[in-house]
Amino acid sequence: MSGFIREHKWPLIGAVVLHLLVLLAVAGAALRWTRSQPPVELAIEGVVVDENLLPRQGKPIPLPPEPAAPAPEPTPTPVEPEPEPEPAPVEEPAPRAVAINKAAEAEAQRQLAAEQAATERREREAREKAQAEQRRIEEARRLREEAEAKKKAEEAARIKREAEEAEAKRKAAEEKAAREAQQRAAREADLQRRLAAEEEVAAVARSGVMDDYLMLLKQTIERNWIRPASASAGLECVLNVTQAPGGTVIDVRIGRCNGDQAVRESITNAVYRSSPLPAPSDDRIFERRLEIVFKPVN
Repeated sequence: MSGFIREHKWPLIGAVVLHLLVLLAVAGAALRWTRSQPPVELAIEGVVVDENLLPRQGKPIPLPPEPAAPAPEPTPTPVEPEPEPEPAPVEEPAPRAVAINKAAEAEAQRQLAAEQAATERREREAREKAQAEQRRIEEARRLREEAEAKKKAEEAARIKREAEEAEAKRKAAEEKAAREAQQRAAREADLQRRLAAEEEVAAVARSGVMDDYLMLLKQTIERNWIRPASASAGLECVLNVTQAPGGTVIDVRIGRCNGDQAVRESITNAVYRSSPLPAPSDDRIFERRLEIVFKPVN
C-alpha cells in the first residue's frame, strides 16, 4: 500500500487541494450574499403632549397646532448588488482518483489505528515494566528485611545460647567443686576414722587382747578338727576366714599349707563346725576377715 501511495502522490495532493478550493469558494459566496442585503428603515409618527395641558376641572385644553408636514425624504437610489463571481468549475474526480482517495484515507486510518495500538502497547508495556520493577523492589526489600530479622534472631539466639552454656558450665564447675570438696571431706573423715580405729586396734593389740582372741579362735578350731591319718607332725596352714557379725562363718580359704588335700578339707570342715566363732572380749578388735595360723599341737 505504501508503494501505491508513493506512485500516486501528486494526484492525491491535487485532489485534496481542489476540495479545499471548492470549500473556500462556497464559503466566500455565502458571506457576500448576506452582506449585500440593504437594511429596512421604519418611519414612525408621534405627538408630544404636555401634562399641564391635560383637562382640569372640566375645562377644555386647547390642542397644540399641528406641525407642518415633514418634507418628503429623498428616495434612496437602489444599490444594485454586485454580481457574484461565478464559482470556478469543479471538476468531478475520476473514479480512479476517488478510489485512490478512499484507499489513502483507509491507509491513513489504518496507520493511525496502528500507531494508536503501538502507543497503547508501549504504554501498557511501560506500566507492566514499572509494576514489575516495583514488585522487584518490594520483594528485594522484603527479603532484605527478612534476612536482617533472621540475622538478629540468630545473633540473639547465639548470645542466649552462649550465656546459657556459660551458666551451665559455671554451675557444673561449682557442683564439681562441691562434690570434690565433699569427697575430700569424706575421705579425710574416713581416713581419720580408720586411723583412729587402727590406733585403737594397735593399742588393744599392744595390750594383748588381740593375741588372746586369736589364740581362742585357734583353740576352738583345733577342738573341732578331726585329724586325718595323713596329717604329719609340724603341720602349719594359713586360714583366711570371713565371718559375719555374731561370729557366723561365711567363707574359708586355705592359704599356705604343708598338708595334703585330706588335711586341707579336714581343717576347712573344722572351721565350719566352729561357727559361730567366739566373740572377742573387746568389740573394737572385731574383724570380718581374719587370718589365722592353724598350727595344732602334735
